[in-house]
Amino acid sequence: MIKMCAIHDNVKRGISKMAVVLIVALIIVVGIVAWYAFSSIGVAPQPTPVKKIKVAVIYVTPIEEPWNTVMHEAMTWAVNNLGVEYVYSEKVDTADVERVIREYIAAGYDIIIPHSWGYHEVTIKIAKEFPNVAFAQGSGPTDLEYPPNVVLYDYWIQDAAYLAGVTAGKMTKTNVIGVVTAYAVPDVNRLVNAFAAGAKSVNPGVNIRAVFIESWFDPVKGKEAAKALIEAGADFIYAERYGPFEAAREALKEGKTVYCFGNIVDQSGLAPDVVLASVTWDLKTFVKHLIEMKRAGKWEGGIYNWGMKEGWAKLVWNPELKTKVPPDVLKLVEDLEKQIIDGKFVVPIYEDWVPERWK
Repeated sequence: MIKMCAIHDNVKRGISKMAVVLIVALIIVVGIVAWYAFSSIGVAPQPTPVKKIKVAVIYVTPIEEPWNTVMHEAMTWAVNNLGVEYVYSEKVDTADVERVIREYIAAGYDIIIPHSWGYHEVTIKIAKEFPNVAFAQGSGPTDLEYPPNVVLYDYWIQDAAYLAGVTAGKMTKTNVIGVVTAYAVPDVNRLVNAFAAGAKSVNPGVNIRAVFIESWFDPVKGKEAAKALIEAGADFIYAERYGPFEAAREALKEGKTVYCFGNIVDQSGLAPDVVLASVTWDLKTFVKHLIEMKRAGKWEGGIYNWGMKEGWAKLVWNPELKTKVPPDVLKLVEDLEKQIIDGKFVVPIYEDWVPERWK
């Protein structure tokens, strides 16, 4: 009996040991399975990294020139909001732009923006050599054939220039208004003619004078041109270039009220006592469009003639001087702006400068 009990006890101990081994093994297996399960749950699939688009912009004049400033601001916005890499070169002479473009291509930039009318011939030439590089050419003739990898854009802000002309035509006391501008090239002529057309639409007797200073950036010449216009009786000047603000402020000190319209960016902060409003251009939506096209691999070249309807152009009032504008003029401008945005009114476009047109 004692032997049987001992045998029974041994069997029990054997079973206990086996049970322990099985339990431990089971725990290990369950642990391993659980580890893999929790690992797979805890580690999310890694998203495909978004390609950082590299953009290089080339400016012919200093970055402070409004035509450059609006692009620089849009690109800075893109860096902060779209995750792009942005570099630029300023004061690049037309004779040197080919070298600069080729250097950016060699450095692997995805989008190259030659931001000047004078660059268009070189852009066409190099774009044909590098069909996989995207180009956005800042202004140029619209009657040329551009390679499919070239987007041609320009400051189609004649809608806002027209509204500025309406304001000047309604408010002038001398019936003489002027424009200080750069060259008589199509993109500039669109603005000058739109300003003149707006003024004539509300005041057929207004005398419109335009001075072309033959420079994209020469504030001294711009000021002298504005002084000549003021001496000729102008009390409103569309400052398509820098310089008129200083002349208008000097006139104000002498007791003459001469209002100016800024161009491309809101320039009321530069001379809040004489800048009545600004004909502005916003490139953020355009730059976003370029980035999205390149990122998606669906670059579409062609002429992009966006305007007020697309949010590019807007007449921005100087809050410090807006009270000087009669309520009926403000209402007229607001109504015209709505008609333009709704497509019910189209601002006439003239790309040549014929002074006799506005006699």
